[in-house]
Amino acid sequence: MAAAAGVKSSAKDARELYEMKERAIRFYTDNGVPKKMEEILNSMFHDNPADVYGHVANYFAEFAKVPVITKVKGRQGYDSKGQSTVQTEVYCMVKNHEKLISSCVAPSVTSMLLDTAKPEEKDTEDSERQASVTAAINYINTDICNKLEGLDPTQQTEADDVVYNFIQQMKDEMEAQKAAEAAAAAAENAEEAPTQEINESNNAKKAKSPTGKGSKGKASQIIIIPDEAREEFLDGSCLVSALSQAVCTAGAAIKDVPLYHYIAALKHKEMPSTLQLPLPMVTIIQGGKGAAGKMNCIKEYMVIPKPGVPLRESMKNILGIYNHVSKALCVKGGGNARNVNDLGALCPVFDKPEQGLDLIQEAMTALSLTPGEDVSIALNIAAHEMFDFDKGKYEVVTGQLKTTEDYVEFLVELIGRYPAINAVIDPLRKQDREQWIRLCDRISVAGYIVGDYGYHRPGLLKHEELDEDYQTSGILLRWEQMNTLSDIIAVANKMEEAQNEIFVTAGPGETSQDILADLAVGLNARFLKLGAPCRGERISKLNRLLQIEAELEEQGILGYHDAHLYPRIELPPPPVATETEAEDSSPSPAKKGSKKK
Repeated sequence: MAAAAGVKSSAKDARELYEMKERAIRFYTDNGVPKKMEEILNSMFHDNPADVYGHVANYFAEFAKVPVITKVKGRQGYDSKGQSTVQTEVYCMVKNHEKLISSCVAPSVTSMLLDTAKPEEKDTEDSERQASVTAAINYINTDICNKLEGLDPTQQTEADDVVYNFIQQMKDEMEAQKAAEAAAAAAENAEEAPTQEINESNNAKKAKSPTGKGSKGKASQIIIIPDEAREEFLDGSCLVSALSQAVCTAGAAIKDVPLYHYIAALKHKEMPSTLQLPLPMVTIIQGGKGAAGKMNCIKEYMVIPKPGVPLRESMKNILGIYNHVSKALCVKGGGNARNVNDLGALCPVFDKPEQGLDLIQEAMTALSLTPGEDVSIALNIAAHEMFDFDKGKYEVVTGQLKTTEDYVEFLVELIGRYPAINAVIDPLRKQDREQWIRLCDRISVAGYIVGDYGYHRPGLLKHEELDEDYQTSGILLRWEQMNTLSDIIAVANKMEEAQNEIFVTAGPGETSQDILADLAVGLNARFLKLGAPCRGERISKLNRLLQIEAELEEQGILGYHDAHLYPRIELPPPPVATETEAEDSSPSPAKKGSKKK
């Protein structure tokens, strides 16, 4: 009996072994393993690689499954100012192993407060920033993690849309709730409305005009168009740009290409034959409304090296100018004059805008550089910051206010005296439409008119028609808050078609990450606005540009931007009136401008 049972068991084991072998054969055959093993073994004998197993591993890696996101993590991070921001990590399943593919620390959201803001205002902003970061971390580790699981990290647009749409949906729900609460409150106060309207009417009659006079007298009232209300963001919105950066970095790592190469392929749909480095737009001096001194009309004095010159050579000139200005300030004001702000910029006390321009041009001359030829000057005017809404005028210097028309004349005259200036950022408020076109008509032939504050963020701008009353020849683009890489690429393409140069810009709350350098190269941006050649978070991006320059030179695909060509923004010709119209009325002032090369 025992012998019979043993024979029966052996037969069963043999059958199971045979069936397992059959399954193994089908498994390997279905996956093409025998054929691929034969191919690699035959070719490897002739290739005779130094690393046999590495050669085999590389061969089979081509047939591995596409890595997918398994999870994303968010945690508290800090920017260069010690402010709260979001650190994100992307994990992927790669060859049956979960791996950390990318980690990014996003810059904190650009502050809308001036340096002269009250302490309580700054405390409130810090609290709001922390609340947004906390909400972002919570969303990333829960809802967003679930939504991105299983997604191919090289599908940038899909990943950006998933994250953006989640935040937008949350924002829409919040606004709908606020609208419902407002409607309910309005219904409750309906009975008090007539009395309130009477009181408001009486108050309006007593109100003084912006000229400082009451309703009596012949002085005409100035109509002031207020700035557009800034967009309110949902707490946690900063996760959109943070994850866009992390997924982009992961996609480049998966494809095993440099980040700038990866971004360039996304923008151009295929890799261009050459890549250009952006011209660094470097801040030397900080001024403006929030700075010490009386001068309000220039927020940043910046320098731009000559196109076509290797960055390693341009950096010597930039650092030479910065150090020369720093030493000149020390001679006049002592060692404290070398103190810098969050941008790394020098912050002297100026009472006139010419002081900063003269200092920089003196530094150029001392270095045997020709202003406007070897190095140009760019100005960040930030006109909206010096506009006095009570008086309806621009306060160019403390106590010296100018109407919009007079301010335009002041700016034209200043730029005319310093031909080295070839770019101005936000020279006027967008709301001064007629004067904006008139200013552009007079100075656009000699430099770039760059828009920043007057444009919506890329996620909105990409869907909007460009305003013919607000024409520019350049636009600043930031990778922060709700700005995704996909939206930035879309807007860059759109603005290039409108003859605008792309300025990628860093903010005051930067981190040591150098991703903006890769973004600028990948977008083929003409300029990268960095801040000063000082502080680690600024220098890291310049060092990355130098590294990219060396890589592109080795690959033989380094190109240079052409000489500056400024699109002319002109006033349109006056409308041709018929005989009847000519008799009845004079032509109305033209508003819309035209742009031509």
